[in-house]
Amino acid sequence: MIKMIAIDIDGTVFDHKTGIHQKTKDAILKAKELNIPVVIATGRNLTTIHHIAKELQIDNSSYPFVSQNGGQSFSFNHDNKGELKIYYTVSFDIRLTKELFDCANKNKIKIFAYSEDEKYAYANKKISAFRTFMKFKTKRQKLISYNSKTDFSKLKVSKFICFGKAKHMQKFRELAEKNDVSIFEFSYVSDAHANIELNPVGVDKAYGLKYVTEQLNIDPKDVIYFGDGENDIAAIKWAGKGIAMKNAKDAVKQVADDVTYLTAGEGGVGDYLFKNVFK
Repeated sequence: MIKMIAIDIDGTVFDHKTGIHQKTKDAILKAKELNIPVVIATGRNLTTIHHIAKELQIDNSSYPFVSQNGGQSFSFNHDNKGELKIYYTVSFDIRLTKELFDCANKNKIKIFAYSEDEKYAYANKKISAFRTFMKFKTKRQKLISYNSKTDFSKLKVSKFICFGKAKHMQKFRELAEKNDVSIFEFSYVSDAHANIELNPVGVDKAYGLKYVTEQLNIDPKDVIYFGDGENDIAAIKWAGKGIAMKNAKDAVKQVADDVTYLTAGEGGVGDYLFKNVFK
């Protein structure tokens, strides 16, 4: 029996060309009618999640959501007071943070790193199209340019987004792998094999959703999860029923229990819920 619905955003309920399909919106409303919690689990930061939650009409729920690939959990309407509540944020070790920035500089890798404060981010290039794009995309308006004297103890890093050519990325990725950090393909660009997201050791969407189910006293076997990207694989494996989108990559479909009949843009999540859950 499904007692919680967990959804990724980009490529799952949200299509970058067409937005959120009405069929998916209708399904989320149906879940609310049935008192089934709908929980967002995304790589986005909380600022860029709000308009999606509002369009799905789940921005006023008190259920914890998962952001930053599991690195943070929060709710928009804690205890019905309209307050933003952050339950946890997992941050990188300060020593490793500096090592990653220094390695990136040596290997021509551009970094945009989220700080614990939603307003701030770090970048290692003062002027770059990537920096400008990420500032707009994440809505983090206060950027700190990294140098050898940057003090990360005052504002720790919770997530890295790394951009560069494949031939330059290899040594940087080796450092990340050596330190066992979580590595995911970066979904904003097409050359995903050369562009990656980093989360602290052991942090992924399954990590975040485990926290949510513990708070809601729900068994993971009663959770259905929808996703399409590499950063969804851990959650798909963890959930009682892990569903890959029709538009997902083959590696995601291979670990899923099922695949939606339609893409995100066609309302795949809503279609699947109506046909298989709301019986």
